[in-house]
Amino acid sequence: MTVLHIFSGDLWAGAEVVIFNLLSRLDKEDGPRVIALSLNEGVLTDKLRAAGIVTHVIPEARHSFVGILWRAARLLKGTPIAAIHSHRYKENLLAWLLAKWLGAGELITTIHGMPESATLSSREARLARWRSRLDFFVVRRGFGCAVAVSDEMKRTLVSQHGFREERVRVIRNGGVFPPPAPASSSSSRGCFHIGTVARMVPVKGLDLFLDVAAQVRREAPFVRFSLLGDGPLRDELARRATALNLRDGIEFLAPRPDPFPYYQSLDLYLNTSRHEGIPLSVIEAMACGTPVVSSAVGGIPEIVTHGEHGFLVEGRDAGSFAARCISLMGDDPLRRIMGERGSAWARSRFSAPAMALAYRRLYEEGAVTMPRASR
Repeated sequence: MTVLHIFSGDLWAGAEVVIFNLLSRLDKEDGPRVIALSLNEGVLTDKLRAAGIVTHVIPEARHSFVGILWRAARLLKGTPIAAIHSHRYKENLLAWLLAKWLGAGELITTIHGMPESATLSSREARLARWRSRLDFFVVRRGFGCAVAVSDEMKRTLVSQHGFREERVRVIRNGGVFPPPAPASSSSSRGCFHIGTVARMVPVKGLDLFLDVAAQVRREAPFVRFSLLGDGPLRDELARRATALNLRDGIEFLAPRPDPFPYYQSLDLYLNTSRHEGIPLSVIEAMACGTPVVSSAVGGIPEIVTHGEHGFLVEGRDAGSFAARCISLMGDDPLRRIMGERGSAWARSRFSAPAMALAYRRLYEEGAVTMPRASR
């Protein structure tokens, strides 16, 4: 069985890390052969090639959508493809048309997150809504299975977007983690360090992260904050940090291929997203033994148990987040035990091998039972 994965590959963020974890793990097992088709060169394609995975790139910056479709069809002609597995909206449409052209078997998509606009402007929000409607129409009509990364996302797809329940499967994201490191106290690092890893886009709610930082530092000026990531809101967030008098208390750090040393430098991981599917960054932080304070949105309550691995906060009141951070800052034993529980939980339930096994079973099942893409 050969499975073709289609993705954008323009970023190296949570979804791209999940794609790499999945393809590299499947390639190591005695399972389906995987081929990658990316619309951009980048960190993901570099890593896939280094892992020995057949990886093709048709740059979307140089070719129209029709040109990409034509070149992909020529490139893959004669390759017996049992299934096409796509990621994101443009790739879903490409997969649907390519399957008809090549006579491929099944169509599967992973929905890594619910639709989000590039900015908070009404125009961008309208475009995002129309784009998601078209995308969901194509997936509902043409795909055998849509994979949701959380139970909450599946409920939303079924109740709000007209998906048939039996055509939506939940497979949670899985990570590849370094060996557990010995726990260290904030005193051994010099100061208490709170951080997050996120794209600087509206859905990540980083304006709230800065508001929480400002409130915490009014109570505990020694606390250091940092934000690892990049994106269109970086300059705006930097200006907001200055306006909140955080210039000496927060660092904006560039993305890095290996974020685990960063997670291990933290005493507390703070997530302030407006919505999430299953954020790999939270899973990775937990695997490193870092307790979590997070907004209780999307699939996060499915991976963080309140009071066990950290604290979940309802709503978007900065004071509520700050209070949870301050309570953990003052309780080393609780913070340590939450970190240990979170690490064991993440490593046992959200690993790349577990994720790959679930997808492999889906591919094998789909060849027999899933409705064909042409229906």
